[in-house]
Amino acid sequence: MAVLLLLAACQRKPNGPVKMLIGGTTIVSEGAAPVEDSIILIAGNKIQAVGTRNDVEIPKATDRTDLTGEWIVPAAGATIAAGERANLIILKHVPNGNTSDATAMIVDGEWKLPGKP
Repeated sequence: MAVLLLLAACQRKPNGPVKMLIGGTTIVSEGAAPVEDSIILIAGNKIQAVGTRNDVEIPKATDRTDLTGEWIVPAAGATIAAGERANLIILKHVPNGNTSDATAMIVDGEWKLPGKP
């Protein structure tokens, strides 16, 4: 029993709320195949998990954002993978190399609107 309590106390808790991006099509890196109906979990400024709905365990307490019909791509120089910094771009269209028309971004784990500091 004491071992179980010790293990529970040692588990890392995310800093702040966990963001969950759900339903979008994610391209995790340049040239990678799209992951349809994806889930991305972000805790603090790090990606905690990425995959399909069937592959990612969904925590109960999350700030959920439905991105169904949208595309999620990594920012320049970034990769969308567990343990990586959360730097993502949200698009309303299939990625074509132009991200200047992004609808939103996540920079170091925080939502940003294009053109806003």
